[in-house]
Amino acid sequence: MTEIALDIENIGGIDDLTVTFEDGVTLVQGPNATNKTSLLQSVLFALGSSSVPIRSGADEARVELRIGDRTVERTAHRAEGGVRTGGDTWVEEGDERLLLERFAALLETNPLRAAVRREQEIEPLLKEPMNIDALEAERAQKMQHKRELEARVEELADVDDRLAEHEQELESKRDREAELEAELEELEARREAATAPNEEDDHLAELREQRADLRSQKADCQEQIGRLEDAIDRLEEQLEEVETDIEAADEADEVDIDALKQERAEIRSELEDVEARLDILQSVLTANREMLDSEFTGVMGYEAGLTGDEFTCWACGGAAERADFEGTVEELQDLITEDKQRLREREPEIEDLDQRIEEARRARSRRQELAGRRRDLEQKVEERRDSLDQQRSRLEELRSELQSTDDEIAEHEAERTAADDEVTEKLESTRVDIRSLRRELDRLERTRDELEEKQREREENRERIETLEEEIATLTDRIENLEEELRGNFNAAMDDLLSALAFERIERVWLDGNFDLVIAREVDGSVRADAIEHLAESEREMIGLVLGLAGFVTYDVGEVSPVLVLDSLGAFDAERTERLIDYFSDRTDVLLAAVHPATTEGEAYERVTFERPMAD
Repeated sequence: MTEIALDIENIGGIDDLTVTFEDGVTLVQGPNATNKTSLLQSVLFALGSSSVPIRSGADEARVELRIGDRTVERTAHRAEGGVRTGGDTWVEEGDERLLLERFAALLETNPLRAAVRREQEIEPLLKEPMNIDALEAERAQKMQHKRELEARVEELADVDDRLAEHEQELESKRDREAELEAELEELEARREAATAPNEEDDHLAELREQRADLRSQKADCQEQIGRLEDAIDRLEEQLEEVETDIEAADEADEVDIDALKQERAEIRSELEDVEARLDILQSVLTANREMLDSEFTGVMGYEAGLTGDEFTCWACGGAAERADFEGTVEELQDLITEDKQRLREREPEIEDLDQRIEEARRARSRRQELAGRRRDLEQKVEERRDSLDQQRSRLEELRSELQSTDDEIAEHEAERTAADDEVTEKLESTRVDIRSLRRELDRLERTRDELEEKQREREENRERIETLEEEIATLTDRIENLEEELRGNFNAAMDDLLSALAFERIERVWLDGNFDLVIAREVDGSVRADAIEHLAESEREMIGLVLGLAGFVTYDVGEVSPVLVLDSLGAFDAERTERLIDYFSDRTDVLLAAVHPATTEGEAYERVTFERPMAD
């Protein structure tokens, strides 16, 4: 057995209290307003709950919790603008604190229990700890990356054919190079045989060699200029397309996101006010119904009179007729119906605003992406134009040098005989062809290397796409499995509790695939679907508790919080209360439940009893 000890100061209605009990089930029992809930809130505050009620008139609250060999102490101080907490807690991380508050702190104010009472949506509350949004965002990011890689692979689809064409062209060019070199050797041999070498011939040969090189450079420069002009034309066409897309994106980006957020915040604030008022109206309606259905007479019941039953008002203590109470009940029901209708009407507006905000964000992101694309294109155009200017300047220099070389060659050739003109011209032409061919070979080899790199990139992208597909499938399975496990735990627990608690007319309650509560109950001897608003208070309380327990089991909250806390079990009779406690006790090491003295009579539980309020 493990001993649990609590030392509490100034929490709720508790002034100063020290309590010890053992693990297992402990019932905190006593009449209403005896600070049972304050004791439970103290335990939760020590475990790590984010809020604590500081005792009225006190500036500081403290609780010390010891379980076995581990002790934590936490404090709360009133401060300007709120409450400041200090000390250690059992649960440290934010995600674990959410699990504690959502699924281990099953008090009357628990969000799941309140949502069932108010007939509100429960799916976000159940699924929030799964961090579905983060998983969905991660999956969407991977899917976007996969689409980008697939687009790039599609761009590189013809790289194999292009590489094969370049290899074939390279082979053809190398064969042509070998032919030209053989032809050059033959021409040089013929020239040597036809003329005897001298110094003038050597100088003329150097000039012709220089002219051949200049012609080759000129042809290469002209070809490069043509390529640059084509590239500039293509880039300017792309730039025009981007400008058109930017204009369209600018129109879509005119939405004022801050105004939409402000409107959404105002609607949420309005809905929170309606929900708060709905809680108050529901409590008042329940009090009036209990007065009408009470079997007691006397000070807080009714008395039979000559003209009809008279009731003592639970709020003011004055006498009132039954019709007055019934009229009040009808008015309260109408107000509750109106508030519920208002909630249902306004909640789609929040969803619409969320969608509009997301669309505006995507439009802004698209505009920024296009702006970056425009800057890249403009920079590339500028770079190509600079290169074009350089090539044109270089072309003019080559033309000038070539003209000078031609003039000098013409001057020398005028002094020579024309015996070797034919061979010489062929030699020069062959040299020009060889140089141009070698430059083309260099260009083809560079292009081949680039294509091989793109081929490797494509294969790497394909492998990455396969990996992303596996990761996306894993994320999808994880999301679906978490949701299925949560539904399964709730449905199994609800079946067990319906059997144990024996609610006569409820056949089954379960969560469907959309996390909507489905209720089947017996009506006039047949099983029919029913709405939660028609369930009794005890039936709704049971459903809310089981939702919390389903989360406790699914998220392994027992690994986070050693204590499971229950209160507000007044809707259950003694027998059902004990069955409910027995069922919950099998799911946790320590169960604390606040009960009324008349609710449980069994001797199997340890008890902490409050006979009167612990503080004024």
